[in-house]
Amino acid sequence: MHTAIVTGGTGTLGRVVASALMNNGMRVAIPFRPGSRGEPLPPPGDDGALFLRESDISTESGASAFVREAAEKFGGVGILVNCAGGYAGGEKIGEVSSATFEEMLTANLRTAFLMCSAVLPLMRNAKHGRIISIAAMAALAPAASRGAYAIAKRGVITLTETIAEEVKGTGITANAIAPSIIVTPANRASMPSADASRWVTPEEIAALVLFLCSDDARSLSGNVLKVYGGV
Repeated sequence: MHTAIVTGGTGTLGRVVASALMNNGMRVAIPFRPGSRGEPLPPPGDDGALFLRESDISTESGASAFVREAAEKFGGVGILVNCAGGYAGGEKIGEVSSATFEEMLTANLRTAFLMCSAVLPLMRNAKHGRIISIAAMAALAPAASRGAYAIAKRGVITLTETIAEEVKGTGITANAIAPSIIVTPANRASMPSADASRWVTPEEIAALVLFLCSDDARSLSGNVLKVYGGV
């Protein structure tokens, strides 16, 4: 039985991804932010299939400690899904504050970098691993007033491509998924007049994550999979 870490696993997308992994027989470990409630996911059947811990994965010590705890509980970590992230937009370069820029880098890129750094030694020892990171269409098709977010997500893609080069021949793969607008309550509220039927559902992304975790995807690495729907 594989063990997967899902960062952002208490968010709208992360909850769907975590549930899909558990429904396919995997054990799941989810770090949630200090001060947030981190609503638990009900494990399907096996009460020991889910591990939640309040952890600040934006710090090296927090990320390393969480990975260590998850590995000790489940006997290793074979899958990492980086769903943690955040969005800020509406300001052009020159208007974005350094605080907002750092916030985007921390939420989207720093967490992914630190979690990858923490799990890779375990995966190398096991000669098997799957790393899947959520990027964004904005990283591949930058638009005005989304610069800080797009730059951070582009960093996630570069991180993925670099890891893929470094793990060739080890049994580890690294891929990124770049969705357009995801169907979430927050996105519906911020764009009430938009046609949400053209957006991407969390379930569609979760299905792709499951495929990338499978043996059938063992030859796929270093890819950025565009999931744009009808946008």
